[in-house]
Amino acid sequence: MGTRRLTLFRHGQAESPDAWAEDFERPLTRRGREEVSDMAARMKNAGRIPDILLVSPAERTWSTAQIIAEVCELDDQQIHCERSLYLASPDAIWQAVSRQKPGAAHVLVCGHNPSLSELAGRFGPKQKKRELPTAGTATATWSGGEWATLSPRSALSCELDDPQAADDQPDCPPSV
Repeated sequence: MGTRRLTLFRHGQAESPDAWAEDFERPLTRRGREEVSDMAARMKNAGRIPDILLVSPAERTWSTAQIIAEVCELDDQQIHCERSLYLASPDAIWQAVSRQKPGAAHVLVCGHNPSLSELAGRFGPKQKKRELPTAGTATATWSGGEWATLSPRSALSCELDDPQAADDQPDCPPSV
């Protein structure tokens, strides 16, 4: 199989936790919805449409995934709600990724910080601090292999994208 790609997509900006009794139920703000839509359009325009979306069931991540699916023209079978992703550890996120079928060349995980940033920091042979802002992404690539046999450290590259970055420069140079 060719290149494997994993995109970690932090949910868009959410309403303040102070305004909601349950963290799980916090919705996206208007700005959050706009940033997610813009980031999804960047992915689509770059030809980086995921095969599978693994999504935390929290309102803010589910709404983020719905926007990504709409912009990237994905169907419902490509969106998988994973309860284990709600406030998951980096290891739990990686376990969800490693269970994916060989046909999924590009997996997108829509989840929460600090775990997404911590996992992004593990991509490549040397750990590196990578901080994902809301609606930010980290995309790692591997040259072939099955998801079950890959590891974060074996990633060949990791590109970050920030919704505040200029539209004509969506990706940082590979940094491993």
